[in-house]
Amino acid sequence: MRYLDRLKLYDGLLDHLVHALRPEHLDPLMPYLDRIMDRAVDQVAEDLQAYADRDPASCGRSELILETYASFKAVLFHRLAHQVWLHGGLPLRELIAHRLANAGKLQSGVEIHPAARIGRRFVLDHGFGTVIGETCEIGDDCYLLSGVTLGAAGIADNPGGKRHPTLGNGVEVGAGARILGAIHIGDHAFVSPACVITRDVPANARVSIVNQLQMQRASVAGGRGYLGAFVLGERVHLVGELPEAEDVTVLDADHRLLGCLALECTVRERHHRQYRLRNFGALVPAPRYPLNLRVIDAQQDMTLLDPPGLNQLVQAVLKPHILSVGG
Repeated sequence: MRYLDRLKLYDGLLDHLVHALRPEHLDPLMPYLDRIMDRAVDQVAEDLQAYADRDPASCGRSELILETYASFKAVLFHRLAHQVWLHGGLPLRELIAHRLANAGKLQSGVEIHPAARIGRRFVLDHGFGTVIGETCEIGDDCYLLSGVTLGAAGIADNPGGKRHPTLGNGVEVGAGARILGAIHIGDHAFVSPACVITRDVPANARVSIVNQLQMQRASVAGGRGYLGAFVLGERVHLVGELPEAEDVTVLDADHRLLGCLALECTVRERHHRQYRLRNFGALVPAPRYPLNLRVIDAQQDMTLLDPPGLNQLVQAVLKPHILSVGG
C-alpha cells in the first residue's frame, strides 16, 4: 500500500476508534496508541485487498468496500479491539476492547469477541448474523459468509478454556453454517451453507448436507430420548433411542391415519429400524401433504413431522390406487 493510502487508512481507523470510545477511555489508551494503530492498519490493509480481490461485486474497488460495506466494518473494529486486548498492561483493557467490538456489531450485525484470533487476509462477506466466539482461532486467507456461527457446543453453563472452533488456512464457510465446539477444520476445507459441524473436518474436505434430519424428543416426563426419521431409496428409516417394540403409522397433514398403508419392519437394530411401506390396495383420495410418522410404544406417543423423503415415497406407493375425483 502506498504511503498516502496507508495514511488515509490510518486516519480512517483512528476516526472510528475516537467515535467509538468515551474520553475517559481514550486517555489510558494514548501511550499504546501508535503500536495499536500501526498493527491494525497493516492487518486491515491486507483484509481490504483480499476482499477486493475475491469479491466480484466490488469489482476490485477497495475504497468502495472501506466506505460502504458493513461487513468490513466488523473486521475493521475487530482488528482494533484485538490489538487492545493483547496489551495486558493497558488499564481498562477489556472494557475498551469490548466497546470497540460492540461498535462493530452495531454497524454490521456481526459479533466477534475481541479475544478471537483471526489470521491475515480475512474476508467476511455479507456477514450479518455471524458470531465468532472468544476462543476461536481462524487461519490465514479464510472466507466466511453471512449467518455463520463459530460457537461452543453447549448453550448455557459452558466450561472455561478452549470451547470454540479452530479453522485452518484457506477455509471457506457458507452462509448459515454452524461450527460448534473445540474442533478443528483443516486447511482449505469447504463447509457448505447450512451445515452443522460438531466433529473435526480434514484438510481439503468438502462438507455438504445430504439429508436434513430433524430429531425430536417427547416433552412428557418419562418419555424416551431423541427420534428421527428419513427415507432412503424405497425404505423408511427410524433412528435414535428406540423402544424394543413400536407401532409406526403414516398420518396426513391433518394428523389423520392413512389406514391403507402399513410399515413392515425389515431391519431391527438397537438404534435403527428399517421399514418397507406396503399398500393394501384400497382406493383412497389423495392425502393432504406434508405427511408425518406416528411412533407409539408403551412409554410414549410421538409424531415426527414431515420426515425427508416420506412425501415422495408415499406418492409413489399410492399412485395406482388414488381415487380420481370428478373424472
